[in-house]
Amino acid sequence: MLSKKKILCYSLISISGWLFAAYLMFTHLSNDRDFINDKITENAYNIVSQSLQDTKTDPEIVAQVQDWFAKGWTAQTGSVTTICDNDRDKLKQILSDSAIVTICRLRI
Repeated sequence: MLSKKKILCYSLISISGWLFAAYLMFTHLSNDRDFINDKITENAYNIVSQSLQDTKTDPEIVAQVQDWFAKGWTAQTGSVTTICDNDRDKLKQILSDSAIVTICRLRI
């Protein structure tokens, strides 16, 4: 028979292994979530930035996005919605903060 000390020791080793495995799974899933979120917005950003390459100022861009929503251009409006839902900071490369807020409100 095993002594109580050995049973306790083996139990602690077993539990620590399970806890370590849970920690590794959690960090891996967190990294996967961040990666997926980045890739989701990357394609959407490419669609929006390509479509806006001829417009230079924030009012022109806002007017263009309003036109997309009015005409129901799903590739562009879907991309704007995806960026607004997941990572608005990507739009800071081409828009000011106030224009980002305005554009993200258009989709509502």
